[in-house]
Amino acid sequence: MANDDVYLEAAEKLGYPGSVSCVKFLRVLFTPEEGKLLLEFIAPATCQQVAKRLNIDEKSLQEKLDDFKHRRLLFYGKTEYVFKFGIHVFFARIPHAKDEYIPPGFWQAWREFHPEEIERFQGGMAGPLDGPQATGVPGSRIVPYRLAIAASPKIKPEQVLWYEDMAQIFAREEQIGIVECPCRKEFHNCDRPLMTCYYFAKHTLERDINEYSAMKKLSVEEAIAYSDQLEKGGLMHLMGNYAGIPDYVMCNCCECCCVVLKPAIRSGRLRQLYSPSRYLATVDTDLCVGCQECVERCFFNAIEMRLTLKSKKKKAHILKDYCMGCGSCVVGCKQKALTFELVRPPEHIPDRPPARISMATMPGITIVREDTLK
Repeated sequence: MANDDVYLEAAEKLGYPGSVSCVKFLRVLFTPEEGKLLLEFIAPATCQQVAKRLNIDEKSLQEKLDDFKHRRLLFYGKTEYVFKFGIHVFFARIPHAKDEYIPPGFWQAWREFHPEEIERFQGGMAGPLDGPQATGVPGSRIVPYRLAIAASPKIKPEQVLWYEDMAQIFAREEQIGIVECPCRKEFHNCDRPLMTCYYFAKHTLERDINEYSAMKKLSVEEAIAYSDQLEKGGLMHLMGNYAGIPDYVMCNCCECCCVVLKPAIRSGRLRQLYSPSRYLATVDTDLCVGCQECVERCFFNAIEMRLTLKSKKKKAHILKDYCMGCGSCVVGCKQKALTFELVRPPEHIPDRPPARISMATMPGITIVREDTLK
């Protein structure tokens, strides 16, 4: 197999047939010889199985697989390995590895590949818009700010669903980890915190804490306190659009670094990809002083300043069709002029993840989740 053939085959198997940027990215990640070995794990396999198939020494193969694990080139269970992207964005966990395992040229190659990758990933986030399986239901949702709910006297505690309350979400998790955001680590477009990706997967958390230099284990109390700080900093809580616990990761994103949220906003596909929370921001114009802090904090251009009959000074006005119910404006208002009101029923959040168009449904592509490996 020629060197170029290895990368072309790998790109095709990973869902990017003929992609020039994907091939360039893969060249940075591994050598042609390593690529040939990685392709042996397109389907889940054990070290013993591949060693026998290739008639090579099992011990030396295991050493190579351990190296691949540290470099995040293989997903793995107790005995099985697979060369596939799992539940997160394609190889997005490579930036979480220890610095010595991130290859030279990685960031530039990933930056060139990202536009194509994200376009494909966003296609997987959106529910089918036509055909027999049409749902029109976004694959992800905004989780409202805990502090915004607490600051809203119209919201009764019994009205808040546990899976839209950050404190209750954390309380149901046995283990919580947090790592640096690869998007913010790559682009550095703002000075918001780097540690913003919550990990919940019980089958990998302890292992990942040992392997990732940046991952930190949190108690429930620590996770809640840190989440409150992220809310004060204006980051969005994002998770799968269903009534339950995040099955792997919860993102806390900004509009200037996030490689998913940023293009969703700018392309006009925000409501196709993300479902708003059940809440809507409202303004008490008597308390509003027109400082425009809420305008600055809103990622979604859902607030504009308007004159009122009672004042010559412009006051904040919520554009209901644009408000995603995140609560950033509520938390940022020092005058407490902004609060939440409940505008959508519990049924707004699906019981289970909506059907999606994803790489898993594309001809010839099979996605293997890491928690299914033996």
